[in-house]
Amino acid sequence: MEFMKRAVLALVAVMMVGAPRFLSGQGSGAVSLQCYHCAPSDWRRVLVIGAHPDDEDTQLIAWLQRSGRAETAYLSLTRGDGGQNLIGNELGEALGIIRTEELLAARRVDGAHQFFTRAYDFGFSKSAAETFTHWPKDSLLNDVVKVVRAFRPHVIMAVFSGTPRDGHGQHQVSAILAKEAYESAAADTVRYPVRIFGPAWTPLKIYRFARFAPEGATIRFNVGEFNPALGKSYAEIAGESRSQHKSQGFGTLQRKGVVWDLLRRESSRVNESTDAKSEQSMFDGITAPAPGEIDVPAWHDSTQSAIALEAVADRQYVALGDSARVTATLYNRSRSEAEVRPQIGGGVLGDAVRVPADSAYSWTFRVRGSEITQPWWLATPRNGDLFSPPIPAATPEMIGNGDFRATAEDQRAKRGGAIALVRLPGGEVLVEHTAPIVYRYADPVRGDVQRPLAVMPALSVTLDRANELARANTPLERFFTVTLRSAIMKPQSVSVTLTLPAGLTADSATRTVTLDSAGTRAITFRVHGRLAPGQHEVKARASANGITYDSGFIPIDHDHISPERFYRPAVVALHSVDVKIPATVRIGYIHGVGDNVEPALEQLDIPVTVIEPRAIPTVDLLKFSTVVVGPRAYQASHELVDNNPYLLAYARNGGTLVVQYGQYEMTQPGMMPYSISIARPHDRVTEENAPITIIDAASAAVRRPNVITSADFAGWIQERALYMPRTFDERYHPIVALNDPGEPANRGGIIVTPYGRGLYVYTTLAFFRQLPAGVSGATRLFVNLLAMNGAEREARAGSGMGR
Repeated sequence: MEFMKRAVLALVAVMMVGAPRFLSGQGSGAVSLQCYHCAPSDWRRVLVIGAHPDDEDTQLIAWLQRSGRAETAYLSLTRGDGGQNLIGNELGEALGIIRTEELLAARRVDGAHQFFTRAYDFGFSKSAAETFTHWPKDSLLNDVVKVVRAFRPHVIMAVFSGTPRDGHGQHQVSAILAKEAYESAAADTVRYPVRIFGPAWTPLKIYRFARFAPEGATIRFNVGEFNPALGKSYAEIAGESRSQHKSQGFGTLQRKGVVWDLLRRESSRVNESTDAKSEQSMFDGITAPAPGEIDVPAWHDSTQSAIALEAVADRQYVALGDSARVTATLYNRSRSEAEVRPQIGGGVLGDAVRVPADSAYSWTFRVRGSEITQPWWLATPRNGDLFSPPIPAATPEMIGNGDFRATAEDQRAKRGGAIALVRLPGGEVLVEHTAPIVYRYADPVRGDVQRPLAVMPALSVTLDRANELARANTPLERFFTVTLRSAIMKPQSVSVTLTLPAGLTADSATRTVTLDSAGTRAITFRVHGRLAPGQHEVKARASANGITYDSGFIPIDHDHISPERFYRPAVVALHSVDVKIPATVRIGYIHGVGDNVEPALEQLDIPVTVIEPRAIPTVDLLKFSTVVVGPRAYQASHELVDNNPYLLAYARNGGTLVVQYGQYEMTQPGMMPYSISIARPHDRVTEENAPITIIDAASAAVRRPNVITSADFAGWIQERALYMPRTFDERYHPIVALNDPGEPANRGGIIVTPYGRGLYVYTTLAFFRQLPAGVSGATRLFVNLLAMNGAEREARAGSGMGR
């Protein structure tokens, strides 16, 4: 904490001398502060607390941090694991990795710090009480107290109110915990001993955002203010920051001009006698530390910014226990000679060397792979809906993103990077410069690509999916692909074996291949046989140099975030489902958001053709018995909206059109055959075990080819339904009714209407979660929806089911 105290006082001292200026904290991982017109009393620490990676008010954060008004941090209770994904098919913990990195990318833009608790986002909940059944309240409050005591905010900003009007139960909980930390917990050294939680801290004020209820606002300010030093307004910076949440589709305009933000003062310990609506600033009543209270170090000379340090490894991955060669280069781009003490390995510094002006000095060292590089919160299994870190989460480093005064890159550099101490002429101290170790190459399209050096097992072994479907008691023929990734810098012979459940055999028991130096190779096994109903496992293992490996990683790599790896065992849970499928079913599938339904249908041996939205006018849709539109597909694709008339014409001409849930875009004219309404907030059933009542037992949806009973609604995951229609045209025919406890039944889970010679089916049941997870009953019900038109015809003709 001493560094932050010194930096605070240094900043205050500089600002007291007069003219506004651009201030930059170089070295030691300090986050830059740009101050245009701050007064000494304005500089404080503000902690914003929300529930999810996209809850933060980026406009307020940018306005506070980039102006120098306050060192600012955002505490997200979760990593957004329970959300959906507009940029890929990662869900659950893999999505949590993406959204974590998106938050860190946002903080790189707005300059603020980022913290998390151990909470796993289990999905939508409707109340704080429900949320606390997943997250033990004491455990989450422990984490919030650790962050508050580490960051020491003068002001806490709760995004939400902590009441039912917040909607999401996780939103409510974030505000409840923020208030408890403010009111007493952060200062209570009996419940929260200093030895574990750090020194006590008493925040001085607590506000909450008033954008959702502007009539209750007590203060407003222009976050669209322009900063000449940056050449941008804070709202423009906020737009860029907000747009890092790409997996949530939160691309945002960079707004110019006046942009008002609204806050409501909830409580104050420093100016409680002042009417909240009379405040001129959220910092009213908070005084700055006097310059003599703590030591003031020499502030770094601006020429320090002319020093650049790079560290490039000879490979992207280093095997656990092996070492990589690193070339570090310090560039002295100043006009003066620099004194440099380089790190020569293992944190040991070498002798000082002189680096002339406008020149560079290089040295090499080796770095040992001592620990697998992966998201720390996933290194061990969760404890219920709390992540369980491999070491006690008793320090802010385990709750937050490391040293909260440093950027993510600074932290990576300090954990395993290059370090050099540099002194320029006239400098009184050696200034620490750090650089992460990267593997660097030129991509023909993207140009300079840098990937952090990562430690991995000598051999990574993965299967394509963690869950797959199969038809029970039916001949099965399937290909399982094992992907090998080597971190060994020489060729090696690898033997790969599949372990299969009873009833299945492979075309070969073991394959032996030669894996190139640091190479990747895929080995495909043909598996055939029959499976009894139930869950079975297919396991892969590989042996090399007398060592057996049975796990590996899935790369998570998107252009806007730092690459990560998601480790999992090389095991496929094979869910064998007793399901009948009409021989006439032929599916055209239009992908939606975070949509893994189409591969699940292929695993059932259903013929599936993927249709790109832009290609719809050129496709003979009538060759398909059913066309399926994935979840939120209309929201994600303007081309699909434009070409929707072709899909409706397909239904009118005799096809079956099955549309999985959408959001409010589905209420627009022309989207569906007849109108529906969706309430705000929307109706949903979040309890995955909530009863589902079949209200039309004669419908083909629940009778043919699979007879659906209450047993088929058991074992669902995360949620039942979402964005359910509150009302719908009388020409729609409802099939099921469902509701969470204590709420009225909603009949919008499946609605069906004849449309011309065909059939239109709209379902808000969460099939996009159930089928990829191998849920048997949901699979049987979805197959019935695909076959509805044909089943009705065959029933009228007295035909039986094929296949």
